[in-house]
Parts: sequence; C-alpha cells; structure tokens
Amino acid sequence: MAGKFNYEVRYKYPHLIGDDKEVWDRFVKKYPDRFDTVDYDVHVGSGIETPEEHESKPAQQWKDLTRKRIDVIGWNRDFATIIEVKKRVGLPTLGQVLGYHFLYRREYPDVSLKPLLIICSQINQDDMDVLDHFGILYEVV
Repeated sequence: MAGKFNYEVRYKYPHLIGDDKEVWDRFVKKYPDRFDTVDYDVHVGSGIETPEEHESKPAQQWKDLTRKRIDVIGWNRDFATIIEVKKRVGLPTLGQVLGYHFLYRREYPDVSLKPLLIICSQINQDDMDVLDHFGILYEVV
C-alpha cells in the first residue's frame, strides 16, 4: 500500500501547523529516506453522532469533525508507521498514540503496522522511560 503524498519537505501539510510543522520538517530533512510515501490527517474512529437528524449534512459534518486524526502514517512498501508529531511530549501523547493504534487496527486489520513513532523536539526522562516501557519509539529533532 502507498500513501497519497511523497515523503518530502512541503510548503504546508494537511493537519500539521506551527511548531508541529517545524518539527516534522526537521525530521524529514534529517531522515530523507525513512519512508517511501506518507498520509496526513488520517481519520479513525466513528466520531460523535448528533441526536438530531442522523442523515443531515450538518450531522455528518459534525461526525467527521469529531473523529480522531492521526498526524502522519509513514509507508515503507506495505508496512505502515503511525506517527504523532509534537513539540513537547507528555503522558497525554502516550494515550493519543495508543488510541490511534487501537482505532487504526480496528478499521484496517490487514495493514502491517510497525512500532508507533513520536517525533518531537522536547521530552523528559520520565516520558522517555514510559514510552520505552510500552515499546513506543520516539525521535527528538
């Protein structure tokens, strides 16, 4: 399977803005051959349904807006890596990536997943220890 975008520095990325864009740019420049292709802003989960008209356009838009969003999925051949991009990593980031992994696996059970990856510019030792414990990779750029 291949992503929709070439793995390269871009002027702008879907879903990545501000500090997150800068962190991702540094990562791509540091590891230009890490992935073949990528997907950005990958929606997972079912979102929140409104109690009103379930078939209305606003209800569907609300449901889409409330789905979880994976920052990046990196692709090497048929292997996918779920990637969260953050300036500063904390325990909430752990919950995010574990949730994304569960939801992505539920929606795409046939995709071969590599270990989760967090790209950041700041992380403290406690958070590194927790990520190591759960087998989550991280890269500081």
